[in-house]
Amino acid sequence: MVGGIFVLTLAQRIKCVSSSRYFIPSFKANWHKANEYCFFLGMRLALTDSVERHNAVVEEAKRSEVLDVAATVLWLGASDLGQEGLFYWHATGARVRFMNWRSDNPDDFGGVEDCVALVNIPDKGWHWHANDAGCEAEHYFICENDEHGQEIKEF
Repeated sequence: MVGGIFVLTLAQRIKCVSSSRYFIPSFKANWHKANEYCFFLGMRLALTDSVERHNAVVEEAKRSEVLDVAATVLWLGASDLGQEGLFYWHATGARVRFMNWRSDNPDDFGGVEDCVALVNIPDKGWHWHANDAGCEAEHYFICENDEHGQEIKEF
């Protein structure tokens, strides 16, 4: 992102139009900007609405250039911005039924945690668990093609 405008490198364009279901940009953004960026690519913030999809996202994160073995945080496409405590997938409007929450989450710590991130901080006992986090925090994020195989926009 340059001056608030989304800019794609040639490598990013190639990756986005590849057959890969997921794409993890190499910059951080707040949840809202991450959502916009995925939409700009013709994608959406990733859904982890089943064990299989959760595992696929984790595997993609492990292969990513943004992986930090000490601490990796990636925005996902769910929030409870509409009503506290009721999490929905932004792209589909479906209520979150499955989420690999850590046992003490979601907790709305400080009354400001409304967006969902996938967190891996092994030293703190976080092993690819979901966490509710402040939407304005900047983290890496993971975009996905929807399950209908939607074509990615050309630029």
